[in-house]
Amino acid sequence: MSAPYCGLDNINHLHLDGSEGLIPIFYDLHRLSRKPFGLDPRKDLKTQITKLFNDPHRGIVEVFKTTTDILQNPVTLFLATEQCVIYYALKGLKYIELTIAPQYLTRGDGIWRKGLSIKEAIETMIEGIKSGEDKTRLEGSNIEANLLISVGREISSEEAVRLVNIAGTCDPNYVVGIGLVCDEAGHPPEKHIPMFKRAKEWGFKTTCHAGEWINIPPNFQKDIPSLLKNIKTAVIDLGVDRIGHATALAYDQELVKMIIDKNIGIEGCPVSNLECKVIPDLKSLKIRELLETGVLYSLNPDDDIFMPNLDEVFQLCNDIYQFTLEEKQRIRLNAWKIRFGNRKPVPADIAPLL
Repeated sequence: MSAPYCGLDNINHLHLDGSEGLIPIFYDLHRLSRKPFGLDPRKDLKTQITKLFNDPHRGIVEVFKTTTDILQNPVTLFLATEQCVIYYALKGLKYIELTIAPQYLTRGDGIWRKGLSIKEAIETMIEGIKSGEDKTRLEGSNIEANLLISVGREISSEEAVRLVNIAGTCDPNYVVGIGLVCDEAGHPPEKHIPMFKRAKEWGFKTTCHAGEWINIPPNFQKDIPSLLKNIKTAVIDLGVDRIGHATALAYDQELVKMIIDKNIGIEGCPVSNLECKVIPDLKSLKIRELLETGVLYSLNPDDDIFMPNLDEVFQLCNDIYQFTLEEKQRIRLNAWKIRFGNRKPVPADIAPLL
């Protein structure tokens, strides 16, 4: 089993359908779905897959069919979830939350033509997590993996509430939170106030992609006021426990103070933001300033099937910020503080600090 990624051993923001853990079984997922593979197995798969995800913010749902199209039956969905747990456990991770919007997993395919129901999809992934955790225990890992069931924001607010209600009937030990994902530019967070209210009624922790991008093509300096508006909406109107991305947060000190006072975690995805061109450079996120003020900021890969993984994210950020030992420890600790699940003990060196 590998050492933990660059000292970090917890991921709060990782999309199951964008996970690097799918790469070792990518061919098998196509075969089991009766989908043409279309890639050259003799060449580096990640490089080839990355080309398929060109400009992911333009038609994001269609772009992600690269992976969701092969997760449409219980066999492939179970295998994908199990493999992701095993993959990150063997990399040294001790905790991961897999973000997934099950509405994209119910179309059916050549084997499972009738399509999975939302509940069947969630329950299949839970079984995949259990199997992955059991198998890695034999390798000495005690990883905890959970599902962060999310809603693709292009659907109606009524349908979003329905999906939350279904998630509420699933095992709360593995479905640890509700999130909002995908096209922020076309569907700002206020559209889904009802689903967040319902999620809170179920007792769920919540998170929202907010302040990631609001225009295509993005222009960070010009977009800052609108990005901040979406972050404020997530904090005040949605009442979230965490926010994904929040690229402009450092540009509003009152908002920073509000987030600190409310103990809202920030799932930072800095290299994803850079590669998707929603920020001009990593310095513009002002990560050091956020850490110094007490923001619970963590580092995450977002979609490492076509972007840098956590280790590479840390290295690229460290090249710019030259994090001190204290800052590195704070980043790791923040990820543990803002996690939603708690089925298993945390690392012994982290526990006294929580």
